[in-house]
Amino acid sequence: MFPWSHHENFNEYVKQLMNLRPNEVDQFIKKTIEDNVLNKLPFTPQNNTTEQTRNNTTSAFTKKDVTPQANTKVDPLKINVFESHEDVFIQLPVKHKNDLRAGKIFYNSNQLIIKDIPNIGDKHKVLLPAIVQQRGARIHHKNGILQIKIPKADDIQFTEIDLNF
Repeated sequence: MFPWSHHENFNEYVKQLMNLRPNEVDQFIKKTIEDNVLNKLPFTPQNNTTEQTRNNTTSAFTKKDVTPQANTKVDPLKINVFESHEDVFIQLPVKHKNDLRAGKIFYNSNQLIIKDIPNIGDKHKVLLPAIVQQRGARIHHKNGILQIKIPKADDIQFTEIDLNF
């Protein structure tokens, strides 16, 4: 069934492998990848095209007619997230302390959700870089920046996997 199950076939197979040259193997792999993978990907130019036609096809994809909508206003909130040895810090710009009165901030062990800050109807999700404690978060507002400080969780529970199989 397998080529190595028969002694005669296996010796012939080994002799064929010994005659291979590294550059032939490299060329075979490149040709196989080009034929089977690259040509089947969307938005990839064919191998026969020149550099000019490649530039034309890529520029055709980048030149889209975008009509601005009057209703939508895209103003992303610039949130800075960083961690120290003991805490995770989240900083976001809030001009006035009064903007915080209508908003709410929620968090779990790995995610922070900011609702209605700075504008009513806004919702921002922030992935935290480390697992944090469920209690002990503190906020500070100074110079137009709201800083949230959440202590890291020291008590990470590990479950052992039995390696006997």
